[in-house]
Amino acid sequence: MSPAQGDDGASAVTRLGRILLVDDQAQNRDMLGRRLERRGYEVVLRESAVGIEDVIANENIELVLLDWMMPERSGHDALIGIRSRHDAEHVPVIVVTALDDGDIVSTALEAGANDYIPKPIDLRVLTARVKAQLDRRQAVFNLDAIRNDLERTVEARTQDLRSVNETLWAEISEREAAEARAQSLARHDPLTGLANRRHFLEDLDRRLSLVGEEAIAFSLLFVDLDRFKPINDVHGHAIGDELLQVIATRLSNCLRDDSFAARLGGDEFAVLLEGPGGRDGVAAAARRILHELSAPILVNGLKLTVGASIGIALCPEDGRSAADLLQRGDAAMLRAKEDRGAYKFFDSSIDEELKSKAALETELRTAIPSGDIVPYFQPVLRLDTGELAGFEVLARWPHRERGMISPTHFIPVAEEAGLVDAMFWALLAQACSKALDAPGNFTLAVNISPSQIRDQWFPEKVLRTLRETGFPAQRLEIEVTESAMIGDIQRAKLALMSLKNQGVKIALDDFGTGYSSLFLLRALPIDKLKIDRSFVSTLTADRENATIVGALVGLGKALGLEVTAEGVEDEATAEALRAMGCNLAQGYLFGAAIEFPHYSVVEERATA
Repeated sequence: MSPAQGDDGASAVTRLGRILLVDDQAQNRDMLGRRLERRGYEVVLRESAVGIEDVIANENIELVLLDWMMPERSGHDALIGIRSRHDAEHVPVIVVTALDDGDIVSTALEAGANDYIPKPIDLRVLTARVKAQLDRRQAVFNLDAIRNDLERTVEARTQDLRSVNETLWAEISEREAAEARAQSLARHDPLTGLANRRHFLEDLDRRLSLVGEEAIAFSLLFVDLDRFKPINDVHGHAIGDELLQVIATRLSNCLRDDSFAARLGGDEFAVLLEGPGGRDGVAAAARRILHELSAPILVNGLKLTVGASIGIALCPEDGRSAADLLQRGDAAMLRAKEDRGAYKFFDSSIDEELKSKAALETELRTAIPSGDIVPYFQPVLRLDTGELAGFEVLARWPHRERGMISPTHFIPVAEEAGLVDAMFWALLAQACSKALDAPGNFTLAVNISPSQIRDQWFPEKVLRTLRETGFPAQRLEIEVTESAMIGDIQRAKLALMSLKNQGVKIALDDFGTGYSSLFLLRALPIDKLKIDRSFVSTLTADRENATIVGALVGLGKALGLEVTAEGVEDEATAEALRAMGCNLAQGYLFGAAIEFPHYSVVEERATA
């Protein structure tokens, strides 16, 4: 691309920096490249991260904008490759990701990213962060130049130290000041001014080295904001950045001079708390932080309320190493998030839970590729005829030693460990193969996660699985919840439409428990509504629920959609649903989930 001039940019003759933009999406790549050029940057475009280490060297690249999710070579692998040849001070990398996920951001920063920005990109935020990184890079080069000049000066003037003593000391002072500035940039978060993760870990190690036999030497507080993400999504990243700056100021004002606050990334902060008072003193400090962060914040005329949850690990009681304190503080924070706006101390019950989860995660990593997580099939029947319409696929783990492990135990662990995607594809392939071997032309329904609906390659992966197993697309039904699509309706629409065009049916799951948006029913290619069991199970005893279910059934019929009621456990409920005109139902009345998709009305009802 060549430099260009636009209404919103700098003149073409102004050279602000040479940027490598790596994005496999041509539209995103070209649009962002043009806008950066209008602001005076030289932009080199690449659609793949393959070989970008050489591009950086050959094209004299000063900064890299790197898309995190790419098919040929992931952003994570590319980042590791860049850092093997180019350090973060001389070639800054800003990661661009569509997944505003704390784990992804943490992984990127630990792999050597200087900063990150989520999609959709706010150009004002991007240009500010690009400028900050290029300014820091220039400061590093200036420091290098100062060091080189100083060394040449010292060597040239060694023979006449007396005459140049004053000049030499001035240059040494200048060097020290420049190094101090560079160190400050490298150890602080550019947005909030708080210490960054690197500085936090250094200070944590320093404090650990001083720990003696005190009951509580210091405490580590993990502070995670409760409602930052929806505010950021609704009002944009510029508002989100200002909000984080106010949060950082309030957090710092809560602490004594001997305590220490840092921004670890995204909306996660940490505090190293010194001072007397034991557990009561730590608890009082945590309450003070929660009080300050829960107070409304005015940003650009908007009154925003965030709030936070805090997990606390005590040193040395909860550990004498950084790894132990970080793990246990994070675990306590996750326990506090269950109540929101609360603080929790780490205790033995959390420790046992951590060990159990860790052991379960280790087994899951082997069980999924080994095919030990298997599909079970819950029958879905037509209420008017009692005939089988299809099955919903459910994950089950018949453990060789512990027997059947409940999905309520292993699925949350899989979600936290990032194993849900691998488990889904393994289950889909198994379920399709088993269904092909079973008699009948029934439908197979599978649930998908929010991360999958945001995956641009999801439709192609589904169709590839169908081709490999030979299962007809017309017999597959994808179930997706409303909440999974709210973040990016357009992307969800494109993904679901791609599948629908190939014959796959789309069901809106748990309808009535989320946004219950009529806009979604109009905007998305929905074939079926599934009414959540929380309404259906009390249908005959709760008149209000009966009214809601009747309204949902009527809505589905008016829109020409099939309607499935979940959680049907007795004949009275089934009869009430028939009277409302509900097409389909599933639940223990018709049988529990079974290992193979074979169904006999008499046998399954007797078993149920």
